[in-house]
Parts: sequence; structure tokens; C-alpha cells
Amino acid sequence: MHFIIAGLNYKTANVEIREKIHFPTETIHEAYELLNHYPSIKGSVILSTCNRVELYASVEKVEDGFRDLEDFISKFHQIDIEETHKSIYQKNCQEAVIHLFKVASSLDSMVLGEYQIQGQVRDAYFAAQENKSTNGLLNKVFQTAIQIGKKVRSETKIGDGSVSVATLAVDVIKQILEDQKDVNILLLGAGKISNLTANYLKQQFENSNITFANRSGATQLAERLSAKTIEYSQRFAAILENDVIIASTSAPNYIICRHEISLMEEQLQGKTRIFIDLSIPRNIDPEINKIENCFVYSIDDINKMIDSNLDKRTLEVSKAEQIIQDISEDYFEWYSKQFIMPVMAEIKKGLVVLKQSTLELYEPFTNKLDEDQQEELNKLMDSYSNRIIRVIMSNLRKASTREEMISITKTLKDSFSIDIPEHE
Repeated sequence: MHFIIAGLNYKTANVEIREKIHFPTETIHEAYELLNHYPSIKGSVILSTCNRVELYASVEKVEDGFRDLEDFISKFHQIDIEETHKSIYQKNCQEAVIHLFKVASSLDSMVLGEYQIQGQVRDAYFAAQENKSTNGLLNKVFQTAIQIGKKVRSETKIGDGSVSVATLAVDVIKQILEDQKDVNILLLGAGKISNLTANYLKQQFENSNITFANRSGATQLAERLSAKTIEYSQRFAAILENDVIIASTSAPNYIICRHEISLMEEQLQGKTRIFIDLSIPRNIDPEINKIENCFVYSIDDINKMIDSNLDKRTLEVSKAEQIIQDISEDYFEWYSKQFIMPVMAEIKKGLVVLKQSTLELYEPFTNKLDEDQQEELNKLMDSYSNRIIRVIMSNLRKASTREEMISITKTLKDSFSIDIPEHE
């Protein structure tokens, strides 16, 4: 069984491409039903965040697995695979495992050390379990990834500063509004990112006035932050009263369009409006940028404004990589045994068959032995078979890499066939 990954992230695809293959929570069950219908896919986990969409799978044949994962993306999202093919990377076996470990440790994040990805990896794994989509291989690799993520977080300072998309969004607002103290902010949505953003806004803008426009669930959050709430349908009127509009909802399309903002263009004259879209798929029409004094920032725009001076966290990368290496050793030892031990068991069964056929071949001789002697002969031949297995295992351990070890084992499996000799 092989572990493979097919996916894209902020390095290979912009937000326009990522939103096309995003998997909303409400469609995840349907996605697993289709994905696991493919014969090559023996187990799967879907990780879908603002900055990446990755499909993890256990397969018997790597090429078949990659082909089916891309076909699944195309069919589920009803898009031509050519639209995303150039952006999709493929990783298998050890490369795939190390990639997941780095993702869970936030070493592959656009914001080095951001903490949300650990919870997102965990939640993706739990969702796969709920949909009965995992197996022994996926359970082991994801449990190890979660363990590594926790250890990196607790034993290094890579997360110092608690940088996240939410904090970056607030930093962008600070840069644009400079010394403005009284800031009116409209938040569309009341999920995790909105919660984090609102908390950070309160810390950075003591005199900020925060308004939540959400269909449900914002009341308690608003009370805790001394904010107010309005009906979701009132969001357009509220734009006139606010300097910053931040969208973070699960809506599958734009909830603020250029046409609606154009209708209030006269009222907006001379007033700067900042629109920050932290959603995937996007919630705010980027065409609003073309309206005077209106500025739209997507999640990619926010990420591009990251301070490149991350020396303090960068120094912790080597510590994090060492943790990954140490725990990876245990995982790969386990994986090697999953592959090698069944092969050794098959060879041992073959040797038992060979022993029985040999005894039958020399039956005229063995019939002359008494019961004790026959038992001793059986023990002798079993001991010989066990020594052969031990010699093979010993030589396998001398392989320079695990890949070489597994390759040699596969060759043994393919070539070590026991032909039962016919009686002459």
C-alpha cells in the first residue's frame, strides 16, 4: 500500500484557481462518497483550506491513484482538468509523508508558524474517519502528523507572535489607516476567522466600533466584544457607515457585488472604503476595486504583505525539522515492517511447502526413520528455513535507504516463487 498526495496550494495556484476546487464542509460527505468509489482509492483524507487543497490517499498502484484523484477533482467540481492540471503537484511514499508532516508543522504555510493549520489537519482527519474513509496506513500517518505538529508547537518558538490570516488582515488595515483611532468595522460572518479577526481588532484599535452582520450565531460573540449586530440583509446599508468591511463566510459566491456598491457611489465620494475578503470561495467582487476610493484585498493580497523579516521564526525551522526527522524515523520503521513482514511471511509459507514436498520426494528414505528421528528431521528443516529468513532480514537491513529496502523486498516477493517438484 502506498501513500500519495495530489493537491495545489498558494505556491502553485492563485485564489481564482483554488476557489474552483475548494471543498465546503457541507459537501464533504458527498465528496467522500464519490472519491472512495474509485477502485484504486483504498482510503482518503481531504484537506481544504484557504491556502491549499490536498487529497491524501492510500493506493496499491501509484499511477492509477494519481489518475483517479485528478479525475475525481474534475468530476466533483465539474471543471475541465486542464484548468487545474498545471497547478496540481503529485507526491508519493516518503516524499508525500514528509510533506504532510511539514504541513502539520506549519513549515509549508505561507505564514511560517501560523497555528490554524494544525487544527485544520486534525479536523480533516476526523472528518475522514466520520466518513469511514481511513485505513491503517492513513490512521498511522495522520496520527503521526498531528503528534509532530503538537511537538513543534510546544518545543520551538516557530509560532511566536501568533501570526495568522486574521492578524495579517488587521496589520493591513493599520498600514492603510495609519494613525486613525476611531475605526468603524463591519464583519460579515461569525466563524473562526471572524472571531479571531474581531479579537485582534479590539486589541489594535481600542476605539473601534465593530458590527456583525450574520444570519445566525453572532450574538454571543458581539456581546463579548461589546459589538453590535445587524440583520444580514442590512449589510449594504451598513457599508456606508463603516470604514472597513471584512468578509469571512462559507457562501459559495459573491455576497457583495460591484453593482450594489456602484449604486451608492455618490454617497461614497471622498470616503475610503477597505474591503477585505478572507473567504474561499471569494465573497467580495474584485471589480469593486475599479470604483473610486474602494480597495479590495483578497486572501492572496493579504498574504503578499507578510513581513519578510521572519528571522526569529526562521531560526526555529531547523529545530522543527529535527523533530520531524526524529519522529519520521519511527514512522518509516513501522511502514517498512508493514511492507516487509508480509513478504517474509509469504516466503516462509513457501519454504514450508518446499519442506513438505521434499519430504514426500524422499519418503522412501524417511519411512526408514523412527518417529523421534522424523521429528528431529522436521525440526532441522524448520531451523534451516528460519535461518534463511534471518539471513534475508539481516541483508535487508544493510540497504542504504528504506526505498532500496522496499525495492529489494518487492523483488524478493516477485521472484521468490516455490515450485513444487513433481515425483519422478
